[in-house]
Amino acid sequence: MSLSLAAAADLAQTAAAFAHWRNTTSQGARIPAELWSRAVELAARHGVSKVATTLRLDYAGLKRRLTARTAPLPVPTTAPPAFVEMMLGLPPSGPGCVLTLSDARGRSLRIEWTGAATGEVATVACRLWEAAPCLP
Repeated sequence: MSLSLAAAADLAQTAAAFAHWRNTTSQGARIPAELWSRAVELAARHGVSKVATTLRLDYAGLKRRLTARTAPLPVPTTAPPAFVEMMLGLPPSGPGCVLTLSDARGRSLRIEWTGAATGEVATVACRLWEAAPCLP
């Protein structure tokens, strides 16, 4: 990839700054944050390989810093809700049915049913009551 004159000048200036820092500090010292910042900015514009080679930096380290800089910020996690209300819409509308059954022994059964299938309530009641076969 060929660099424009301005890009080459930026890269040359940063390379000179790195060379000056390397000549004036002891070996093993950490690279200052300002130099890293300039290197990461150049890597974002001109590519990690080109910048790492020119500035004599570790490719993986420069790429890691570039990725960390451009990675989206983590979304803060919130505590899960203690109570969840589910809105299922309006209660079923339609015909309702109340069926009350009682017998001579004093047993009684009351069924309240709302919805479209009210005709089935009598069948269910007969089965629960153990009565003679129900009419359809």
